[in-house]
Amino acid sequence: MNHAPTTTAADHAAAPASGAPAPKVSVVIPAYRAADLLGIAIGSVARQTFRDLEVIVVDDASPDDTEEVARRLLAEHALAHTVVRQAVNSGPSAARNRGVALARGEYVAFLDADDEWLPEKLARQVALMDADPAMTLCGCQADWVDINGNLIRPLYEHLPDRLDDGWKLLFWNCYVATPCAMARRLDLGIAPFDTKLRVGEDRDLWIRLASNGCVGLVPEKQVVIRTSPGSFMARNATLVLEDTLPMIRRHIVAFSDTLPLRTRMRAIGMLHSQIGKSLDNVPGHYLTSVSHLARAFVLGYRPFDSLRHIVLTAPLVRSVKERVKAWLLKPA
Repeated sequence: MNHAPTTTAADHAAAPASGAPAPKVSVVIPAYRAADLLGIAIGSVARQTFRDLEVIVVDDASPDDTEEVARRLLAEHALAHTVVRQAVNSGPSAARNRGVALARGEYVAFLDADDEWLPEKLARQVALMDADPAMTLCGCQADWVDINGNLIRPLYEHLPDRLDDGWKLLFWNCYVATPCAMARRLDLGIAPFDTKLRVGEDRDLWIRLASNGCVGLVPEKQVVIRTSPGSFMARNATLVLEDTLPMIRRHIVAFSDTLPLRTRMRAIGMLHSQIGKSLDNVPGHYLTSVSHLARAFVLGYRPFDSLRHIVLTAPLVRSVKERVKAWLLKPA
């Protein structure tokens, strides 16, 4: 695992004085080309009812004025803060690792520059973790929304507030999103995110954390997560195949003595389902999509859902659907 770059004296220009008491929570925000987005994220931190916090913004070598905007917004909201800039663009995992290395809080919470917290988010999570020393990871309910703010789906469904074996569920259901996560600073170490993983680095960390304790969840929505229309295109499928699938297989091997066969099958099946769905609308990739959805079917991960996708995305069926739609929309 790669370590965060060495901090320079200039990094601490906006940091609290060294003699200041450590905050309860450190909020880590990686930012790249985020000058137009940071207002929402930082504003949602400023509206938190829980006030014992610091904010660490890591500008990942943005070509715009992300760093200057971050400093201005944090000063306007009178938030204790540190703003640092990466020498070269290294990706969100390296930026988060840099933030964790600078964090002084007992707990660390992560927020992406285009996402938003609701006002009680930190207060609810701190209360849960303070009450349960065995809790190594705390998440919350969230809504996935599109760029227009329209609801896509909730983050998870039908989960309890406390999961003693939550790490097993994470193999096939990533019910903790990065802007929902809170962990103890001591549990995170120096560079918790694996920078070699281009996708799935958050789930990799959550599995490691949850395997050493329990997972807590705030059942009410506390986060709004924005996603772009291109989130499930061919590039994502390639990254999942090259990075996430091998990562999950490594965890399966490491936990082979305690991980039930059904969980292993569902974990691999879920990833094949994700890859197949990512490709089902990409021209020229139908057969590849079918091969992955078929594997998900055989492995028992939502088999009828996989079968439905195979049938409804078939070129002939798609052509018929388009003809029927055109006919229905044809002027009388």
